[in-house]
Amino acid sequence: QFIQRQRALALWRKILRSSTGITDAATKKDMRQFARAEFEQHKHVTDLTGKTQFDTMKGTLINAGLLQ
Repeated sequence: QFIQRQRALALWRKILRSSTGITDAATKKDMRQFARAEFEQHKHVTDLTGKTQFDTMKGTLINAGLLQ
């Protein structure tokens, strides 16, 4: 559980760092809200043996253009 939490926090930090490159304030706010909504949607996940939902959330954020 500790490792999953650390991975989620690292992803969150990467999202915030990536969003600092967005110059339009409204777009930056929208992207951060979208990322937060994804985290909220997946906060109930307790699957510690696999990383399927974590990778799904990360893939969604990449497809949204928030992560590289």
